[in-house]
Amino acid sequence: MISSSSMMLMICVLFLAGCDTKPKYQAITEWQSYQNPYFKMQFRYPKGWYAAEEGGSVKLYTTQDAALKFFEKIEGVEAEVSFAKVDSVTSLETYVSNIQKDLTDAGYEVQPISTRTLEDTPASVLSYRGALDEKTQIRVIEAIAMKDTMTYTVKYSGLNDQYAAYQAVFDTIVASIKLPKASAAVSQADPSLPAEDFVEFDNKFLKLSHPSNFETATPAPKGETQFSLELKGYRQDCTIRVDILPAKGLTVEKVVEQNSKFYKGASAPRATKISGENALFFNYVAVKGIESRAYFAVKNDKTYRVLMNYFQPMRADFLPAFEKVVASLQIK
Repeated sequence: MISSSSMMLMICVLFLAGCDTKPKYQAITEWQSYQNPYFKMQFRYPKGWYAAEEGGSVKLYTTQDAALKFFEKIEGVEAEVSFAKVDSVTSLETYVSNIQKDLTDAGYEVQPISTRTLEDTPASVLSYRGALDEKTQIRVIEAIAMKDTMTYTVKYSGLNDQYAAYQAVFDTIVASIKLPKASAAVSQADPSLPAEDFVEFDNKFLKLSHPSNFETATPAPKGETQFSLELKGYRQDCTIRVDILPAKGLTVEKVVEQNSKFYKGASAPRATKISGENALFFNYVAVKGIESRAYFAVKNDKTYRVLMNYFQPMRADFLPAFEKVVASLQIK
């Protein structure tokens, strides 16, 4: 027969075991080199970690499942190495100071800027922390360097108490990183940049020209939409979409008046021409860091809506090409 004291001991053991919900950390026992013919940078990271590549960025997680948990703000860490073109007149000090101000304005606790190097290039280091929601805190450190009109960033983030577990990943990437040579950085920095040569899309609804490295898709129309065309390159945050909808007897001015309220931060409409027709466009901000623009034209009692989105730091690369696409649009 089990005594009452023994029974209580067993209950306590089971209770304590059930309360052990801390995340399990994977020990880093080996490192491997990251190389990609398009990425043009090299660095070392934990062997077996999951690498998610997109445009000028590669994000690293302990596993693919851990990537999803981090995205959903449940647990985990994320290391990211990225690059982007920057205005040549912007200094590193100004660039980093602007980020620091944005973080402070957003409510993050930001430490004073310190310095390191990425390879032999001076870098500024930002460390900050803050609340993502009531249950989740995030702590971040990032080193930012500028070379040949490009910014190079090594960033490490951890949720709640998990930051310290893999901080060595940040230190190892910073210590081992090799930046692109000048020729590679300028001419082949990002394979997602719009190609200089354009190709033609033509169907019964419209005709336009677009960068040859952008793919076209015609998703099934939804609701009142009669036709949709999507243009997308390697970067998923730089896109163009054309929709055709019924105008219901409205002028383009009335269409914009009724629709602009649905676009966050919509600017005052400006006049332009699409396929020889009077058109209006305005800028808006749907997602932080992404600039967006909406065009509207009306012809044959149909509304032609063009939406474009592009990564704000790469405006100089994408906006001229996207405007060229809109200028080529011919309505049938």
